[in-house]
Amino acid sequence: MLPGKSVIVLMAVATACALLASTAVTAVVATGGGPESCCGGAAGGAEPVGSPSPSARPSSSRPAGPSICLVGSWRSVDETFMVKFYTNQPEMRFTGSGREFEFRPDGTIVERQKDFVITTVFQGRELRMVGNGSIEYRWAADDKAVTYSKRGNSSLTWAYYDQRGLINTELVTGDTDYTEVDEYTCEGKRVVENGKTGYRSVWERTSAFGVYG
Repeated sequence: MLPGKSVIVLMAVATACALLASTAVTAVVATGGGPESCCGGAAGGAEPVGSPSPSARPSSSRPAGPSICLVGSWRSVDETFMVKFYTNQPEMRFTGSGREFEFRPDGTIVERQKDFVITTVFQGRELRMVGNGSIEYRWAADDKAVTYSKRGNSSLTWAYYDQRGLINTELVTGDTDYTEVDEYTCEGKRVVENGKTGYRSVWERTSAFGVYG
C-alpha cells in the first residue's frame, strides 16, 4: 500500500446438474472456486429402505473472507516509491523502511508512521520525506491481490526536505472514494507487495496485533 497516497472480491461458485433423458450421464458445470458434488443418490438405482431423503444443499455463492495470512501486524523492511517531489520534475524513486500496519479480521487496516523516512538523490543532493501519524483504510483480498479503499481517520503528515531544509508539509486527508489494488504474496511471516506505478514493499510479521497465517 502506498504511504498515505496510495475488492471486495466476490468468489462466485455455481454448479448445475442435468440427467439426460436416455442416459445416466451427469454433467457438472462449475466456475470460480472449483466443482462441487452434484445430484445426491446413485444414478439409476433405488435408495435403500429407511435411508434419509437427500436434503437441498445451501448455496455456496458468498463473499470471500479476508486473507487469513494478511491478518495481523507487519513492519516494512524494504520499500520503493515513485514520488513527484518537485512540480517541475518527473517522479523520482524513493526508498525506505519502517512503516507499521495492522490488518484486522473485520476488514479494517491501520497504518502507522513514526519518523518514517524515505530518501533519494537528485543532482547530487539528498531529498528526504518524513512521515508521522496514522491513517485507516478498508481492505479485502483474494490469493493474488489486496484492495484498499475508503481512506479515513487520518492524522498522517509528510514533511519534505531538500538542501535548503524543510520546504513543505502535507496532511493526508480522508477520501471515501479512494481505491488501490496491489498484487501480493504472503508466506506466513513475510509479505511482498507490488503496485502498478513502480511501488514495491516487503514486510515482516510482528507480534503487535495477533499472529495469524
